Amino acid sequence: LKCIEEAEPTALVGIPMAHMLSKLKKRAFRTVKQRVTVGRRWLWGGATLDELRKTKADGESAQTTADTTAAILFTSGATGVPKGVVFRHGVFVGQTEMIRDAYDIQPGEIDVPCFALFALFSVAMGVTIVLPEIDFSNPGKASPARVVDAINAHHATMSFGSPAVWKRVGPYLEQTGITLPTVKRILIAGAPVPYSTLAMFKGKLADVGDLHTPYGATESLPFSTISASEILGETRLDTANGKGTCVGKPLQGVQAKVIRFVDAPIESIDDVEEMPVGEVGEIIVNSAVTTQEYFNRPENTKLAKIRDAGGAPASRWHRMGDTGYFDEQGRLWFCGRVNHRVETAIGTLYPIQVEGVFNNHDAVSRCALVGLGDRPNQVPCVVIELHDGHIPDKDLRDRIRTELKRMAEAHELTKGAKYFLFHEGLPVDVRHNAKINRDALKHWADTQLPEVVQ
Repeated sequence: LKCIEEAEPTALVGIPMAHMLSKLKKRAFRTVKQRVTVGRRWLWGGATLDELRKTKADGESAQTTADTTAAILFTSGATGVPKGVVFRHGVFVGQTEMIRDAYDIQPGEIDVPCFALFALFSVAMGVTIVLPEIDFSNPGKASPARVVDAINAHHATMSFGSPAVWKRVGPYLEQTGITLPTVKRILIAGAPVPYSTLAMFKGKLADVGDLHTPYGATESLPFSTISASEILGETRLDTANGKGTCVGKPLQGVQAKVIRFVDAPIESIDDVEEMPVGEVGEIIVNSAVTTQEYFNRPENTKLAKIRDAGGAPASRWHRMGDTGYFDEQGRLWFCGRVNHRVETAIGTLYPIQVEGVFNNHDAVSRCALVGLGDRPNQVPCVVIELHDGHIPDKDLRDRIRTELKRMAEAHELTKGAKYFLFHEGLPVDVRHNAKINRDALKHWADTQLPEVVQ
């Protein structure tokens, strides 16, 4: 509702429930003047989609340029209140071309998108889309059988979706023996992808098929990409040893830097300090698909954007809000969000690096590092989610804790980790059901270990 109120829409196209909500929450929808109901109209007026279909439409297409505002897309809100990102037509064109070229997508291919918005890119590339019968607002509960049926029934060549979707599809393929022989590429984005998920698809796709994990943000997407083949063949062991998650090399036309942390606005790119290869800092980006501002949020724009050296206001670097570093091969490694780094008395810990170590435990499905207390004297705490989604009895908890502490001692990076909690299901974002909501988890952990933060 806050997102809608900020965007100040003048038209609402939606199912009856959406229009009913708009009448109950009038403040958020106060600017709406035109309505189209997809389904049965009740007391709110306006046209129905069926009525419009029977009407001959006259008029001309809007005259737009690359700088014309095309959309306001909101961030996932995984690190705070969702912010409206202003997209201009030129950015959408640039994204379409960059995705097409990066993955060699050809007109006439068939896509089964498990994230509905990606379907717009496919249509723009001349690709046919087949929408699988799933709840797109809840990808973590998508039926793997329906996704697979849609792919094989229509001989799809590609698919895009959250890690939460493919974490369900992979085991289904292994259990049934079904393959996806026409699929050339599966794109997975929204959060780091466990290599166990990637490995499940080995030998299940077309001979030339592979999985890819593009990296980026709502404000600048795509940024970089890496294939499952490279992850499983080259970077997997480094991730398991606390190096972070490799997200590949920046795509053609993308400028990227890793800079020293500054918890304040940065006026000009001349003011940044670049970090040497191998040292963690904040990731920034500038490209044809980097957005320039947030809608009606000048303070957020000031904090997230850096003026380019040329001084042109329409050319700004974006601060990704992510930590990472470049390796000797020019590949970028993601280490977690800037706001989620844990600053202790003996040094800084980065969530993705630490979690990569403990995710190796056979019983651990995934885990999350949170810092209890205030910087720079936070106490690291690792919250564990087991494969079966249940909290074990005390004896098993004690045994797993002992094993995790032994793992921690074996790595210089994780020696400070002494507190391990168990959670039935880590809270995740609404959009992809994959990004861990660490702020909510930190609050929960505070209630579980109050003595730690005294």
